[in-house]
Amino acid sequence: MTYRPLGPARVSLVAAVGTVAVLGLSTPALADDAEDDYQQPPGYEAPAVPDIDANAPGLMLGDGATLAEPRVLDIKFITEDLGSAADPPPNSGGNNEDPPADPDPEPDPSPGTGGGEQREERTGGQHKFTLQTDVVFGKNSDEISEESRAALAEVAAAIDEYQPEQVNVFGFTDNLGSYENGVTLSANRARNTQTVLLELIADPSGISFNVRGYSEDYPLYDNETEEGRQKNRRVEISWPSGN
Repeated sequence: MTYRPLGPARVSLVAAVGTVAVLGLSTPALADDAEDDYQQPPGYEAPAVPDIDANAPGLMLGDGATLAEPRVLDIKFITEDLGSAADPPPNSGGNNEDPPADPDPEPDPSPGTGGGEQREERTGGQHKFTLQTDVVFGKNSDEISEESRAALAEVAAAIDEYQPEQVNVFGFTDNLGSYENGVTLSANRARNTQTVLLELIADPSGISFNVRGYSEDYPLYDNETEEGRQKNRRVEISWPSGN
């Protein structure tokens, strides 16, 4: 596998899942423990467990030794845009007054914080980009701004490079507002993300898109905190990978 840097404000991490070895480039960045319990949305294909012949000449063991049960060590490459601004001020998500009966699904993002950054993960079975929607979309909006197309241009370039046959575009929200509104908003954001990708990909004719909105389902972080809700508002673009 090769490492492809995405920008000066990013950190890359290579980890062998299931081992204690971690190799870092620049400052090591470990994913939050909450991600360990993350349930993959429908459409994700886990890498197949390889067949292992205990009698193969290359696996000869000493007398009395036996092979452990086979398992897949999934090598994960993570490239994350960390942003360059300071932490947002305490009340950046809104004031502390009592919320209305039907609160906004999303607070206003703090200006200039970057809020979302961009994350790229490459494992043995999947290549995935995660874009925080506070960066790509406005508050409660499913319209992609011209400034945000640069982030999707990087994703389109990766799709051009790897030429996948199927691309998943999944939208997610936090747990504010009604579940039904979250389904509509996340689905519209996923659909509009696909539309822009179709414009940016050199030749999308051979690609099948799986576009879905999951509302507040499959959270990666704690929805009881504003920081967690901000990170859960995201669009994931992924495709199966044999690399």
